[in-house]
Amino acid sequence: MSFFTHSIAAMNRAARSPLATPAIDDIWRRAAGRVGFALARTAEAYATSDGRGGIAIGATETLDDDDAFAQLVFHELCHAITEGEGALRKPDWGLDNLPAHAVREHACLRVQARLSDRFGLRAVMAPTTPYRDYYAALPQDPLQAAADEAEAAARAVAACARFEASAWRAPIEEALAETAAAIAAAAHPLGFALGPTAESCGTCAWLYEGGRGAAVARCRQSAPANAEGARTARNHPACAHWEPVVDCRTCGACCREAYHSVTVSVRDPVVWQEPDLIVRHGARFEIRREGSRCAALKVEPGSSYTCAIYENRPRPCREFAAGGRHCLDARRRVGLSAKPGPARAGGAGGA
Repeated sequence: MSFFTHSIAAMNRAARSPLATPAIDDIWRRAAGRVGFALARTAEAYATSDGRGGIAIGATETLDDDDAFAQLVFHELCHAITEGEGALRKPDWGLDNLPAHAVREHACLRVQARLSDRFGLRAVMAPTTPYRDYYAALPQDPLQAAADEAEAAARAVAACARFEASAWRAPIEEALAETAAAIAAAAHPLGFALGPTAESCGTCAWLYEGGRGAAVARCRQSAPANAEGARTARNHPACAHWEPVVDCRTCGACCREAYHSVTVSVRDPVVWQEPDLIVRHGARFEIRREGSRCAALKVEPGSSYTCAIYENRPRPCREFAAGGRHCLDARRRVGLSAKPGPARAGGAGGA
């Protein structure tokens, strides 16, 4: 088993890789065939080569969801490029799980970053989990390195020079270009990366009905501050920011550090119903805080949140809508919901 061949273990099911489509699989089957390799799937390893022109990639059910057939084929081809022609006749390119071979793995990762970066695929073509920290820490120019990585960088420079002059360049660069185009075409209509395959906009917490005129389905995740989200449809595939309907009992963001105070009117019944929780600042009344949290928030074992005065909660709390704009803001502030970039121009958005 080589330094980059992994035995199958329990897999972490993460966000689905945008590379995991039949169309992109076919792109890399063709590319591998054009440079002389036959591809197969296996339940025994993530990726391995036999030294006789065969490359085996882990069966779909054995891969992490954020890994994909195309990504692993590309990694194997980068190993072949990095190790050179003599390695094509050696199982696993002549590598093994030896500390001395780590520099050759690092060189391969630098080649992988260099080639994929030209097509905007550096992040999506990241290596499988054990090597992601190293890959993510590579500089903007992956062929540059500090003294302790000089050998890996030198190997990568030599490999890239061989690649530029080789017959492999056209098939692999064409595959990278086709992959970039396929990902762009397969993106969510609003321009976000695709998310869980079993879900849709219709099952997402951030779908809402609104807008000027007749209310239409919109995406709250795509909304600029204090504005409407872009139009979407319930049958659109889920994007990477999909979340299930918010359960206040496992969230509590609005009552935690997301907001610094809840101001209440002197006429709000909570003022006389819960006097121990009221703090007066001149003419202004607030619900008392305990540290960064509302004093009425109770945290149960297992991080379950409840409101001790739910039946008597003040008007601002009654008007706070789960799944609303302020709810999403609160969740983003405490790190429960990631803040995405803007929707892609020309997508399904609009007034």
